[in-house]
Amino acid sequence: MTDNNLLKGSILMMKRLPGFSTRVCICLLIFMLMASGTTPAQGTEMVSDYSSFQWDEAFIKLHTRLSKEYAFTHWKGIAWETLEKTYGPEIAKAQTADDFEAYYLALRAYIHAIPDGHVHIGNIAEIDEKYVGGGFGFAIAELDDGRVIASWVDDSSPAWAEGLRAGDEILTWNALPISDVIESASTIFVTNSATSENLRNKKVQQLTRAPIGTRIELTYQSPDSGQPAFAVIVAGNDDGLSLRKGYPKAVVSDRIREMIRGVDSSAPVPEAIIEMKLLEGNIAYVRVWGELDADLHDTGAFVSTLALFGQTIQKIIDAGCEGLILDLRNNIGGEDAMAAAILGSFYSEKVFYEYQNAYDYATGARTIQPVDPKSGALSLWVEPAKHIYTGRVIALINQECVSSGEGIAQGIRNLPNGETLGFFGTNGSFGLCGPQATMPGGLAVHWPSGQSLDENKQIQLDSRNFTGGVAPTIRVPRTFENALRVARGEDVELEEAIMRLGQR
Repeated sequence: MTDNNLLKGSILMMKRLPGFSTRVCICLLIFMLMASGTTPAQGTEMVSDYSSFQWDEAFIKLHTRLSKEYAFTHWKGIAWETLEKTYGPEIAKAQTADDFEAYYLALRAYIHAIPDGHVHIGNIAEIDEKYVGGGFGFAIAELDDGRVIASWVDDSSPAWAEGLRAGDEILTWNALPISDVIESASTIFVTNSATSENLRNKKVQQLTRAPIGTRIELTYQSPDSGQPAFAVIVAGNDDGLSLRKGYPKAVVSDRIREMIRGVDSSAPVPEAIIEMKLLEGNIAYVRVWGELDADLHDTGAFVSTLALFGQTIQKIIDAGCEGLILDLRNNIGGEDAMAAAILGSFYSEKVFYEYQNAYDYATGARTIQPVDPKSGALSLWVEPAKHIYTGRVIALINQECVSSGEGIAQGIRNLPNGETLGFFGTNGSFGLCGPQATMPGGLAVHWPSGQSLDENKQIQLDSRNFTGGVAPTIRVPRTFENALRVARGEDVELEEAIMRLGQR
C-alpha cells in the first residue's frame, strides 16, 4: 500500500520549516509520498479537509473517520459512542453560541480522551495562554515515596518572598491534599499520554500552570523545621519557566521537536541526527535524535543517518570502548527500517522486528502489508551490520522516546549485554502514522491507523490499560536528592549509566 519507511513517525504536528526538510515531517505522510515518488493506492483517503464545515459537522466527520480507522480501538477499549455523546453536544453548543474557544477546548478534550501519544491535535497559543500562561514561581516533583516537594523556587518570585524553598514538602494545595489535587490537574494543553506514569508526570508539571492572577493557598513544610507553614501565591507571567525546571526539560535537550514545532529556543541545533563523544573510563556516548535523514543546518544536502551511525560504531570499536551509552531520550521516531538497521550494529544474528498491520483505505480493513514493496517481504528483520559492537550497552530512555525510538530501546533491552535506564519508561506509542484531518480553525488532527505486530502477530509496545512501551531495566529512583539535582540541570541518568558501565 505504501512505503514502510514512511509509516512510523513522530508524535508531532509536522510542517515545513526553514532548515528542516519535509523528509523529516513523517506524520504528514502524504507529503512524504509525493516527495519520494510513491503515490497512495487507489481508494486512499489519507488527508481530509473539514475546515470549511460548521464545527459540529466537522466533528461528526472527524469522529466517523477516527472510530473507523483508529488502530487500537479494541486494544485500548475506546468507547467511541460514549465519546461522541459526551463531546458532540459541547461542540454543537459552542457552534450555536459562536464560541470558538469553547469549540477548541471541547475538541482538545475529545482528542485527549484517547490514550495514545500518536493521537495529536495542534495548539492555539493565544487560547492556551489564557489557561496555562501563568506560573507560581516554583516547580514541583513527586518522589517515589509519595511526597511532593518544591524542586525549584525562583528567588525573585512571590513564592520565595512567602518563604518557600527548594526541598520543602508541599502538604496541601487550596486546603486539599496535594496528591489529590495532582490527580485532578488537566493536561489537555499538552500532548496525549499513553501510560499512567506519563499522565501522572504531566499532571505534576501542569499543576503549577494557571491563568495569570490565579491565587493559591499552600501548606508546606521545611525538611529542617518540621513545622507546617502557610503561603498565599498569585500566578504571574513567567514565560513558562516552571516547565523548564521539570524533567526532562531541565536536563535533556528537545531541540529537534522544537525545530519541527517552530518553537523559539536558545538551545543549539545538533550537529547531526547522530552525535558521539568519548567519555572517561573507556565509555562511548551516542545520541540518536531520530530514525530519519535530515538537513539540520540547511546545507541543501541530506546526511545519511545510517551511514553516520555505522561510522560511529566503527570508531567506537576501533577505540576499544568497553561500554556504550545509547541516548534515546526525547527520540522523535522515524523510519522502522532505519531503527532495525541501527539495531543491526548490536546483533550478530538475524532477529525479527515487526509485521506492519496497516489500514487499507480501498477495503476498509487492516491487513499485513509488505515492508518492502520490491521484494514483497511481509516482515521486517534486524540484519547484522558490517561492524558489530559486542560490549555492554545501556540505552537511556524516557517518556519522550516514542515510536521507532521505542523499537530501538526494545532491541537493546533484549540483548544479553543490554540494559535500559531512566526515571521512566518510553512513551508506549508504536502505531503506524499517516492519517490527518484539518478542522475549523486550522487545527490538524493526526492518528495511527496501523499496528506493529510481533512474531506471534500480537500488538507490541503500544499501551493497554495505560501500561506499555519499554520499561527501564535499571530504574533511577526519584529521591529527594535526585529531584533537586534534576531541577538544577544535572543529568542524573547519564551519571548513573556511566557509574554502571564503570563497574566491572
